[in-house]
Parts: sequence; structure tokens; C-alpha cells
Amino acid sequence: MQMTKLRSRILAATLTGLVALGATSSAHAYSIYRGVNANAGTGIVDWTLASFGVSAGPAPVPPNPPHLPTLSFFHYADDAAARIGRPAAQCFVKVDLGNLINPALNTQLPIGNVNIPINVTGTYNPRAFPWNITFDNDPADHWSIAKTQIQSPITTNGEASRVAAGAFQSLATAAGSGVTVINGTLGNCTAQ
Repeated sequence: MQMTKLRSRILAATLTGLVALGATSSAHAYSIYRGVNANAGTGIVDWTLASFGVSAGPAPVPPNPPHLPTLSFFHYADDAAARIGRPAAQCFVKVDLGNLINPALNTQLPIGNVNIPINVTGTYNPRAFPWNITFDNDPADHWSIAKTQIQSPITTNGEASRVAAGAFQSLATAAGSGVTVINGTLGNCTAQ
């Protein structure tokens, strides 16, 4: 009788542990990626407008309104999927958006926080963090940061691109920001 109660308790504890483990292991970070260039020798990301172009994207089919200038990112299931999806990317800037599951169209989430300064020189009007990123799903799995989130007041796309580059360099080098640099075609990618 005692042995049966002991077995029941062990079985119950084991099942509880397995259920908890299953619940924990199925949750994972929802990440978005931006392919960027880097110095092939050092692996340091090219933190310039060349890697962080803010643009309007392709012209929409009339009568749809024109696309507004944005900085683009794409969601992939994991790092390997990002490398397959963007095979020419030397490195990636990876942004962890938390434990999202099937975000709704037009979901907006903050990136950065007010305590992280934006590393940009010149008078490019950087807007302080946080910036909102929006899931527009156009094209599929696309997320965008509007130019109006990047600068205030807004100026040219080139200047907004310089601000975006400096901002993501700041995030990639700040502990706990949720932004990291991972390898693409280069095996030595780094933020600095």
C-alpha cells in the first residue's frame, strides 16, 4: 500500500515536471533580422547608411497609397532560417521581440529604451528611444520602423539612415537591449 502511494506521488511529480518542461521549451523568442554588410577581415558591422537604408520600398499598385519611408526587418523562425532567407547577407542585426505567437497585422512593439543614447554625430535629428516597430506583413513577415520614429523632425532618407545605423550600433553594444549581431556569410560578425 505504501509502495503504491509512493509510486503515485513519483508518477504525479514526473508528469507535472514534464508538463512544465513542455510549456517552457515550446516558448521561444520571436526575432526579426536585418542583413547588413561588414568588414570581411574584422567582422565589424558596417554601421553606416549603406547597411541601414531608410527607403519607401517598391511603388504600390494604384489605387493604393504610396509606401512611406521605413527601415525594414524580416521575421524568421531562427538564425538558420534567416541565413537561408537572406543568403547574401554578410552579417545580421537580430532583434528579439519577446515571446510573440502569430502577431496580428499592425502589431506595434517598442525597440530600445530612453536610457540608451543614440550613437550618431552631426545634426541628424535622432528621435530618442523607444521606437515603435510595426508588423505590416508587406511583403510576408515584414516589420518596419517608420522614418517618423527615427527622426524628429524628419529630413532626408539618407540622414534617417545615418540615425538608424547609429541607433542600432548603440543597441547592439548595450547590454540587455535585445539586439545582437550574428553571423551571415561571414563567420566572425561582431558589433565592435
